[in-house]
Amino acid sequence: MILYTSENSACVYTLSQEDGDELYFAPIYSDGSVNLHEFAPVDCVDELDEEDMLEIRNRLSALCQLQ
Repeated sequence: MILYTSENSACVYTLSQEDGDELYFAPIYSDGSVNLHEFAPVDCVDELDEEDMLEIRNRLSALCQLQ
């Protein structure tokens, strides 16, 4: 699982493990921990605007290609 931390939010992001097409997020807690069981799909209306969502998805896709 590849995780991406955005400078603009207190979340980490990853792509779906099934097809790598859907973007998921989980909160980063105040102690810096992340519960990997809390990932949920990103809704661009609530968490990110569409431009930010595409940028994060593209960065994660590029990282997946490096594996």
